[in-house]
Amino acid sequence: MFWQKLLFLGCLIVLFSCATQVAPTGGPEDKLPPRIAAIAPAPKSVNQDPKLNVRILFDEWISATIPKSAVMISPPIEKKMIYEVDGQELLITSRSVLDSNTTYTLTIASGIKDLRGNSVAKPFELTFSTGSHIDSLSVLGRVMVSPEMLKSKQYPSIGLFLIGEERESKKYLQKYRDSSLTGLDTIPRLSKEPPLFITQADSNGWFSIGGLHAGRYRVVAFVDVNGNRRIEPSVEWAGVYEKDITLTETFKDSIWIALADQDTTLLELSQVSQVGKNLLQANFSRSLDLEHFLSKKRNCFLTKNKMDTLFAAGAFKAPNQNHVHLYFEKEPSADSLYEFKCLNAQDSLARSLDSMRNDLEIKWEARLMDTLAPTIAETVPKNGAKLVFPDEKIEVAFNKPVSGDSLAGLLKLVINSDTGDVIIKRKDTARFEISAQNPWPTDGKIELLKISLDTLVKPADSTGFRDTVVTPKYNMVVKFETVPKLKIASLEGYIPSKKTVSPIVRLRSLETGKVMNVGCVSRGFFSINNLLEGKYILDYYFNEYPSLKPDAGKLEPVKFGAGWRSPVDTLILMNGKNKLDSLIQYLPALP
Repeated sequence: MFWQKLLFLGCLIVLFSCATQVAPTGGPEDKLPPRIAAIAPAPKSVNQDPKLNVRILFDEWISATIPKSAVMISPPIEKKMIYEVDGQELLITSRSVLDSNTTYTLTIASGIKDLRGNSVAKPFELTFSTGSHIDSLSVLGRVMVSPEMLKSKQYPSIGLFLIGEERESKKYLQKYRDSSLTGLDTIPRLSKEPPLFITQADSNGWFSIGGLHAGRYRVVAFVDVNGNRRIEPSVEWAGVYEKDITLTETFKDSIWIALADQDTTLLELSQVSQVGKNLLQANFSRSLDLEHFLSKKRNCFLTKNKMDTLFAAGAFKAPNQNHVHLYFEKEPSADSLYEFKCLNAQDSLARSLDSMRNDLEIKWEARLMDTLAPTIAETVPKNGAKLVFPDEKIEVAFNKPVSGDSLAGLLKLVINSDTGDVIIKRKDTARFEISAQNPWPTDGKIELLKISLDTLVKPADSTGFRDTVVTPKYNMVVKFETVPKLKIASLEGYIPSKKTVSPIVRLRSLETGKVMNVGCVSRGFFSINNLLEGKYILDYYFNEYPSLKPDAGKLEPVKFGAGWRSPVDTLILMNGKNKLDSLIQYLPALP
């Protein structure tokens, strides 16, 4: 009856006419997202009651579980929103009293799902006012969305943080005020307070937020993992827009925001364990920059009684893991307590090892020597791989340190039925890079074989002599196929930019997920070879050295992002040379 009256009075806005009246009971699998069929109060309603009361009718039954991040309201209210689900209907209320003469925007985001688990496809905004006026300014733009976000359907939130003396009048900010301040609170505390206005991007990263009033704002995007509408730098990716904005009726800029890991905590040694007679495994709080770690000499060591020191003779990546194994030429004393310590390490973002958390105790045990021969535990590419490019090398990882002196004589390459020698380059004590004299041929079939010797002693002859026959045996290590010549593509073009700094161009294949980065040279020109024909996502940005990832800025102390852009269109590359300007007509310029 409620909905009939509301429709009759004209306060209900009908957005879609088709609605499912009962929970699904069978038939074809439902893959369609739930859609809003009607909502009250009507969008842009004025003089609304200060008691929050929003009713939403979907075109099908929705899940009764409403995550905190699924519904957002701007400006923030003091108390939590309350959700009640009845079939297709969602009632949103709160014990908070809305401010008078204030424009509010309620955002319905992707966390709302139907009974089949399909999420709302695109955020929906309801703007209304408790006064006689609706603030009508708006901001739109795009934020970076990673494949992981797409998989989890956890799309970024975009927040506008108020700057200036007007902050003093905002009740919701009182509990976040910096107690050490003696003057006016004019600068937002990005990792402490919620934004004044907030919305969510869609699956392509596009967003818009309306109902805004004029003012100066700092714009930040973040992945609100815990749904508390505040940025948690230790667990949530975030990015700061290139500059603060002054929002007026003449504001026309599009907002582009890259995202990055904002965790500034240092790397820690988290666990050590003995995994062999002379072998130790070290676990760190994040994945190591392995090449940096392995380049350091006399870096990790065991110390007993602060006097007896044993330096690790070598280190290597544990096969199929992110841990590091270290071995010692001299066996540590059995049943002795050691302190294990590393002096230098860093992760992929160059966050260094905490000098206060770089050592742990370990009790060494007596163990038998491992007499088994080293075995190959991991290869790249994997066995059975296809579409390997001619200049890609084979990486072989053993399960323990290996002497590389005789390895070349134990391995052979078979390239399209032709057998040849290998070229070996050591990467660490257990990993080797293997290639042929020339790049792999296209349309090729490649096998890496390991030679073992079978010894057979024949029965004694009439004189009692027993002949020994040594026969080579070939065991396949890895087998793969190279890319067909008719599938190879390349791309070249120019990236528009106002800076003299060269940007980075990034391509991600929609078919394989492979990502390629290349730096531009003079005047923004770039060229990428060894691509497969197919569909790609293109973006380009100024990076934060030495990383090739976008410079998304910093939260504390605040540093603005350097610039990130991505065209609307998906790139479709064909066999041969492709020119960017013939594939995409409009490329947004970097600042």
